[in-house]
Amino acid sequence: MIDPARHRPLLPLAWDAAAAEAAIEEIVADALGAFDPISFWPAHPQDDGVEDGETSLYFGAAGMVWALDYLARVGATTARPDFRAVLPRLLTANTAAFARMNYAAHGSLLFGDMGTALVAMRIAPSPATADLVFARAEANTALPIRELMWGLPGSLLASLHMHTLTGEPRWRRLFEAQAARLIDALEDTPDGRLWTQDLYGQHRQWLGPVHGFAGNMIPLLRGWHWLSEAQQATVAEAATRTLALTAITSETGATWPPQTRPTRPVSLCQHCHGAPGMVTTFAAAPFRSAALDALDALMAAGGAFTWAAGPLAKGSNLCHGTGGNGYAFLRLYERTGEELWLERARVFAMNAIGQWREAREAVGRGRYSLWTGDIGLAVYLWDCGRGVGAFPVVDVV
Repeated sequence: MIDPARHRPLLPLAWDAAAAEAAIEEIVADALGAFDPISFWPAHPQDDGVEDGETSLYFGAAGMVWALDYLARVGATTARPDFRAVLPRLLTANTAAFARMNYAAHGSLLFGDMGTALVAMRIAPSPATADLVFARAEANTALPIRELMWGLPGSLLASLHMHTLTGEPRWRRLFEAQAARLIDALEDTPDGRLWTQDLYGQHRQWLGPVHGFAGNMIPLLRGWHWLSEAQQATVAEAATRTLALTAITSETGATWPPQTRPTRPVSLCQHCHGAPGMVTTFAAAPFRSAALDALDALMAAGGAFTWAAGPLAKGSNLCHGTGGNGYAFLRLYERTGEELWLERARVFAMNAIGQWREAREAVGRGRYSLWTGDIGLAVYLWDCGRGVGAFPVVDVV
């Protein structure tokens, strides 16, 4: 199940906090040096089809602005960028770009202006921006659910973050209405309780944290305190049973296919598909149940599989790179307190630094996006230093 072509040998590199701090500073300095207040950042050749000046939270300027502001805010860098002046232009550009996309009617966390406005609310809050986030999120109530990237699960996360930022009661009311719809849409299947994603012209039961079951579960787990006891019981039962029924186990550990009933060999081991993202999602589960021991065992097995697979050949990034996989170890460290997982997270971090330097040398500059680029690695390095598994945008804004 581990495809050697998708991974590279794990170097037994000891954690070097000074080297991690220096890498963060270099990544930040490179990003700020490449920034243009009109055209934002250039695209990277590995981000297929992405054009210069991309604006989204996933690929583009909104994600870069969030991460650079976040790293400054938490003290991870000495840089103190101020993006307030560029936010109106960024929001306008992102709204126009998203209007041309397939799911423009939806409030999209990772591609639409709901996510970009959420970033603006963190940096330069205003009632008008809050209203924009609310309007985009509320629209998802009656639209097809989609998944975390494009639809209702993303608006649930936005509601949680906006409640933290504003304290307004409307965010809880919206969350409760949409969470009820999401939970009611769970289907009983031979593989557990699942959602069928209506995405890109196909109807499939995806499993991962970007497009599938785990991604739909993320806001329900993060908003656990806003669910009723009956809803909590449903979510806990669905999570534990579905994870057990869909896991593929071996002497190496456990992983999960991108979707149920795979028709081809399972080879993806990255945040968006496979063991790492499933562990990052469910090792943060707040519930206690009779199946808890089984869940903990599966999470540990998923961590073991991620470690055995080693760094990802695609790069150091979050979505399908070594940094994103490392968050599984940070989550297991938080859940268990076992130093082994923190050590493994940090070994991955040191390997990822080497990958980032190689990639930058090959292209002659950095890769400027939160989910697929260097700045996501910088956030991961900061979290490795603290021993915290706060996945960007999902857990913290």
